[in-house]
Amino acid sequence: MLNKFSASAKLYMLIFITAASLIGLGIYGIDDLKKMNQNTQTLYADRVLPFQQLSNARFAYTTEIVPIGQKVKDHLLTFNEAKERVQKAIDVINTNWHDYKLTYLTPEEALLVKQTDIIKTQADKASGDLLAALDKEDVKSLDGLIQKDFSADPPPFTVKLTQLMQLQVRVGKEIFNDSNEIFRTTSKKSFFLIVASLVIALSLSFFIIKSIKKLIRNILTSSDLIKESEEKYQSLFEQASDAIFVLNAKGDFTNVNKSMCDLVGYSSGELLVMQIPDLLNVELIKANPLLYASAKPGDIALGERKVIHKNGTIIDVEINAKKFADNRVLVIARDITERKAMEAELIKAELKFRTLADKSMVGIYIVQKGKFVYVNPRFAEVFGYEPHELTDKPPVEAIIHPDYQSISNENIRRRVEGEVEGVHYEAMGKKKDGSANWVEFYGSRTLFEDEPTIIGSMIDITERKLAEDELRESEQKYKMLFDSSPMPLLMVDKNDLSIIAANTESTNLYGYTNEELLKLTIKDMRHEDDKHQVWDNFKMDLDTSSDRGIFRHVKKDGTIIYVQVIAHDILFEGKQVRLGLYNDLTEKLKAELEHQKTEANLQTILNTTDTAYALLDRNLDVLEYNDKALAFVKNEFHFEPGSGGKLFDHLPENRRSQFFEYIDAVLKGKTISYEVSYPQHEEMNIWYYVRMFPIATKGNEILGLVLAITDITERKDAEQSLQSAYERIKENIQFIREMVWKQSHILRSPLANLKGLTTMLQNDPGDEEVLGYIKVELERMDTVFIEMARDSSNDEMNYQPDLM
Repeated sequence: MLNKFSASAKLYMLIFITAASLIGLGIYGIDDLKKMNQNTQTLYADRVLPFQQLSNARFAYTTEIVPIGQKVKDHLLTFNEAKERVQKAIDVINTNWHDYKLTYLTPEEALLVKQTDIIKTQADKASGDLLAALDKEDVKSLDGLIQKDFSADPPPFTVKLTQLMQLQVRVGKEIFNDSNEIFRTTSKKSFFLIVASLVIALSLSFFIIKSIKKLIRNILTSSDLIKESEEKYQSLFEQASDAIFVLNAKGDFTNVNKSMCDLVGYSSGELLVMQIPDLLNVELIKANPLLYASAKPGDIALGERKVIHKNGTIIDVEINAKKFADNRVLVIARDITERKAMEAELIKAELKFRTLADKSMVGIYIVQKGKFVYVNPRFAEVFGYEPHELTDKPPVEAIIHPDYQSISNENIRRRVEGEVEGVHYEAMGKKKDGSANWVEFYGSRTLFEDEPTIIGSMIDITERKLAEDELRESEQKYKMLFDSSPMPLLMVDKNDLSIIAANTESTNLYGYTNEELLKLTIKDMRHEDDKHQVWDNFKMDLDTSSDRGIFRHVKKDGTIIYVQVIAHDILFEGKQVRLGLYNDLTEKLKAELEHQKTEANLQTILNTTDTAYALLDRNLDVLEYNDKALAFVKNEFHFEPGSGGKLFDHLPENRRSQFFEYIDAVLKGKTISYEVSYPQHEEMNIWYYVRMFPIATKGNEILGLVLAITDITERKDAEQSLQSAYERIKENIQFIREMVWKQSHILRSPLANLKGLTTMLQNDPGDEEVLGYIKVELERMDTVFIEMARDSSNDEMNYQPDLM
């Protein structure tokens, strides 16, 4: 039948079929590209953007609302800072939640949104209460909110947002799969159309070849027709929406269309002087080598490649290439950069989940159809397994202690059957080696690949359980020690200063009953003038026992007492408590005051006496001294207090050994006294009377000694004067004796003569000669008496010693 057509008609038919094939391929490709573009828009507008909105809401609630109360309690934030952050977080959550609900929602998503709205209402109320507590700076209300509304981990609202985010990923994956299916179908149909077009074209070419020889001359003369045909081809080439270019055997660009220029950013003129490797760098070629040179004519190559835009950016393109008999290669390229970016984001999201889960310090598990489908390394480690050992195993039988298996099975059933969305419970676990441990489970129900799935986390609380047991025992022991303490003890709540515990000694001290004390605050115990200082004292944190000072307290009967407070902050029954020891020093302070008065009187007495006193310990360190002692050491030892060294190091060598012998004797309990002189200028000595006596306890333990030194120079001078006078008196007495002996001899002669003459005169009273002799002898005696009187007036005899 084809023989009836002319060669030109056959050529036109070939061109028509080729053009129709290209147009068909183009229309079909554009239609499918439109579908893929719609899928891409749907993926961004209805999945990626909502995912971001949900992520913003979850991040704001988890980081700016749930932990904010605890941060205020830990003094990491002020009330005003916390209030501003909570209000800002509420605005972010409401804005993103409102915008999210305006997006397209699948039926399953709409149902989950309704459930989330209910939980969000509860979360909004808790957030409002939190704002009110922060505004009032009500620590007690804040503590209650933390325990009641923000203690769940994870919070219910966060769990629901996470489920919605997981749903976005799953629906996005379905859209992505649809796009892939469109691409695969389009590729197959395009390939079929290309093959069909080639079959028809080859059939026509077979008949055309027979007529070619006859038409050579006609072809040469019909160049205008050929040119016109080429223009039509070039028009179709240029108008194609896909980038099309032709390469020769060397890889040079021989023809490029406008879409190709737009794709790579080069002009047509620039591309026609370039080679295909110019759009690739060495690394890209190594990763994906060029195969056009080794391809055979007629080979078709499909694939993906990265090319470099003129501005340096990397573009992902999908390649459809065919090599012709003349070694030219026709390449159709389509920009798939956005599609690859979406694929990369999905892969990244999956990688993030895997990375976070595998590196998490919390055990993470996924249960489907009654078996583990995933456990992270931490989950397996807690029970002594490797992750692969638990995969595909029933969870309860594998890791739960028999005593708790019924509880765990019930919690799994309730979630699988939809009775509850999530559970939180503690159970005793069973490790691989048979030993037991304690674990805490958090889990929720979701649909994954249309299958009810349990996703949850687990933490090992074995140490916490042991610590709780130890804490209970410790608190019992602590309470026993507290109640039986011989010193008054009080526990005061740091939040409101209320007394929460008091032992028997404290009731005895203040005169209240235990019940009366527990109705008071520590502020009620303080003196009226000191109450304003109480809060300032309790604002401080006391990590160790600290002496807070002495305060005036008032007993029940109004008596004012002075109390020394030693305090330490502790955590007791979940409260910040200050434990205080209240030591009554009233009597002690009175005694100290009396002692100070006595000591002052003693110092007055010591400083007005003429005796130097010094109190020394066993090391001969001076503990106390009076003014006379200070003057003595300055004068005799040239020692200044505070100059360093020991006082008795300044003793002269010739006195030191004897002095320390005395000291040793005193420290053994003896009392020593002696006199000693110290030479002064102008050959003058100063004499001191030294007494040393020990200081001992009632048990005769020698603690030190008292050194008393009295200046006895005047007394010693008087004694020496008396001694000198005594010596002189002795000399004078000897002189008198000698003089008396001398005079006695002188007087004895005239007296003997007078005695004889008197006898003679008795015999003859009128004897004148005898009377003459008597007169002579009397004159001799008178002369002797005169000489004696003269001798008695001598200076030596008149010396009188100075006894004063």
